[in-house]
Amino acid sequence: GDVTESHVAWTFKRGAPHTPSLLLVGDELYMVSDRGVATCLDAKTGEEVWQERLGGAFSASPIYADGKIYMQSEEGVGFVLRPGREFDLVAENKLGERTLASYAVDNGRLYIRSAEHLFCVSGQ
Repeated sequence: GDVTESHVAWTFKRGAPHTPSLLLVGDELYMVSDRGVATCLDAKTGEEVWQERLGGAFSASPIYADGKIYMQSEEGVGFVLRPGREFDLVAENKLGERTLASYAVDNGRLYIRSAEHLFCVSGQ
């Protein structure tokens, strides 16, 4: 049957992404809208914890790796955030190439596919 009313814990519409997927880290739900607005919600209540404009357009889904959240804009700008109840931008990195694909992570390496290249970023 229809469980719309009886099984929905909460809804969030303002700034919800159409393309990028959501990311759950601990009790916080992170997202970036297609128009570059990053949002953190309390996953249990749906309450907005913070919201910040990163700028640019986004298609790639955010990921969590090595204790950080990575978000990649279509313009090739990567944003690195520290998860938590305060917005904490750790770094902003410019690839200089159009990027639509989501990141891949393996064995301590971050893979980024742009329109022209495949980049591998390693902390070593």
